[in-house]
Amino acid sequence: MAIALSALTFTMPVKAVASIEIYGYVDKTQYMPGDTGTLKIWIVNDGTEDIILKSVAIRYPWNAFYIWEGNETIKDINAAILKGGNWSTTRTFTVPTDGRAKGGSINVDVVTSAVADSKSVSITVASAPTYGSLQDMDKLVTLFTVQVVLLIVCTIIIAATIFLSARKPQVTWKAEEKAQ
Repeated sequence: MAIALSALTFTMPVKAVASIEIYGYVDKTQYMPGDTGTLKIWIVNDGTEDIILKSVAIRYPWNAFYIWEGNETIKDINAAILKGGNWSTTRTFTVPTDGRAKGGSINVDVVTSAVADSKSVSITVASAPTYGSLQDMDKLVTLFTVQVVLLIVCTIIIAATIFLSARKPQVTWKAEEKAQ
């Protein structure tokens, strides 16, 4: 009995391990500038103890820290997530129409009473289409027509020059005879 009590004295107490997993996705595979989308986030407590969710920060790829509007922080949540339980939220966002519209990763940062973690959710934003100018096509057609006509005329002139230079004309007059 004394050995068992001394063994208990020297053993370390087992500490519970807090662990979370963050899952997220967007509702479309690709967005155009100006589109509105939905971000779905789940925070799952896969640790061995209950935790309290403090805050969730969402950073979009087109928004820099404290410069542009659009990043979100959900503060003072204070929701208990039991062991094996989860917490979820849905957020809507709008892709900007200016030069900031770009794809990349939406970063989700989670702070709980025991652990902090982050996760990236991929998002694809198509670049704005560029349109080629089809104005003044009639001028281009006229230019090609003039070039074709000039090519035909030049070909006829070159062929006539070659034809005439290959044939030697006969002499039609004779030199005068000298009279004595």
